[in-house]
Amino acid sequence: MTHAMNKSIYLFTIALLLLELNLCQSGENLLPYLTQGNLFSTAVVPTVVIIRDSTDIYWTIFSSKFLGFHEFWLAYSHDTQNWSRPLYTGIPVLPNNNYQIKVSKHQIDFDWYGELEHPEQKIYYRSHIDTTNMGYTIYKRTLFEDTDADGLTDLAEDVLWTNRFKNDTDGDGKADGYDQNPLAAPANELSLHEKLHKAIIEYELEEFYSNQLVVVEQFENKPMEYERYEGIVLSFSSGGCDAFVSETGYGVPILSCTVKDTLTNRLKAGFQYFIAPENAWGYDVICRWSDAENDFLDFKIVNEWVSE
Repeated sequence: MTHAMNKSIYLFTIALLLLELNLCQSGENLLPYLTQGNLFSTAVVPTVVIIRDSTDIYWTIFSSKFLGFHEFWLAYSHDTQNWSRPLYTGIPVLPNNNYQIKVSKHQIDFDWYGELEHPEQKIYYRSHIDTTNMGYTIYKRTLFEDTDADGLTDLAEDVLWTNRFKNDTDGDGKADGYDQNPLAAPANELSLHEKLHKAIIEYELEEFYSNQLVVVEQFENKPMEYERYEGIVLSFSSGGCDAFVSETGYGVPILSCTVKDTLTNRLKAGFQYFIAPENAWGYDVICRWSDAENDFLDFKIVNEWVSE
């Protein structure tokens, strides 16, 4: 497991008080083939909590911010060595370690008891989450539903804003579940401004030691792909970013970078990292383009700021 993965996965002590583990039997196999999956690699599946059900299927329960927020995930195995791809539940991890998880014939229930803790660092949740709710239920069948067979479950497609009825939402030839940039196809030849925008965004993504979902605001409304070590990047216009925050809530990092010319034949870029109005920072940087080096040179930060 990589250092970045270690920093992005958080394990919790789970009190498994009620275990009634039976797979739903409805004349069809509920479990997909083990290799069906998505970008969330099986290498990140923690196996601290392993439960064997009555059909000799092993289950593990863990948490991750892979789709933006701290939520529960599941994986299953026939031998505890080869695990399925992680299965997204959409159920939030609240600051309370006193959990009760019940796996019954058709559903999985997550319940917690006692007062929620109040950590010093603010925790963000999807906007529809009611933190006063003492439990959530998810049907087993829902965990595996993948209408377009692209490797992303319908639950994941809904939170990523991909099309659950279209195998390849952005039309770039890669199924959504295997596309690190599922909403942006490779851009045609980039202008100098677009190249600098992309270079700064990818530099900050390289410094982002987490596989948490990241949103990038498009430069001049042009979708483009961005490389990062692990994790998904969603590309939205400025209006799309506003709509995403309006529906999802604060908590998912949004990166933006504007570029303009200066009077000294250099380029000035303004970068911003935004999670919430009280959790944002950025800087302005000036540089020049070298035809000989085919690269940007002489970077100089001229302004740094942090929200208060």
